[in-house]
Amino acid sequence: MSSNRSTPSSQSAQPAQPGQPPAPPTEPADGSVEALAAFLTALLDWFQAHIPGFQPHDATDIYRVAAAARYGSDLIPPTITAVTSFAPAAEKNLFDSDRGKAVLQFQSAMLPVARRLMALHDGLLFTSDSQVAEAGTEALQAYAWLKAFAKGPDGAALRPYVADLAGVVKRTQNRRKPAAPAPASTPKPPAAQGFLAPNLASANTAAATDDLPDDFQKALDAASKDDDQ
Repeated sequence: MSSNRSTPSSQSAQPAQPGQPPAPPTEPADGSVEALAAFLTALLDWFQAHIPGFQPHDATDIYRVAAAARYGSDLIPPTITAVTSFAPAAEKNLFDSDRGKAVLQFQSAMLPVARRLMALHDGLLFTSDSQVAEAGTEALQAYAWLKAFAKGPDGAALRPYVADLAGVVKRTQNRRKPAAPAPASTPKPPAAQGFLAPNLASANTAAATDDLPDDFQKALDAASKDDDQ
């Protein structure tokens, strides 16, 4: 990988010598979340630079590549055995056995790393969503109090802000459509299960539902009470 690849922050990995990956970035002295994000991004750049032959994710081709990888995993070992055991086949150079062994070794070694990265990706998003959901629940609780106070004799100055919040709460309610009956599941063809596919089936599971945590739902119901009156 090219050694002059730039990274998007001051925490970027140090330039490498030709043919060598960059050195890891240094931890930020600044304790801000922005500096932490820049450091982690540079660290990911450093991580990516160490992956031989890295190819960016291609959403248009991932299922086909995963299918071919599944079949390839089954085809390569007996092919290696055949071409190395039968002299005429070996002489024809029909198949690069060394490359076949190498790609299977790479898959065996890197698949646990890929799964760990998937877990890290899901955990980071869940951590962020959990923090925002908790603050959102608190915001709904605050809105319920603000709405009640705005109805009183001293609440005139507060009413424009409450009106803005009411619009947001109403949009939140409108986005929550009644759950439709789940359609009969269609099994995926066997070809869709490959090295690149472990996380694909579950990627959109959460997006298919609109359920809410109990505390958020209770706060939303309480905040929405009497809004149409």
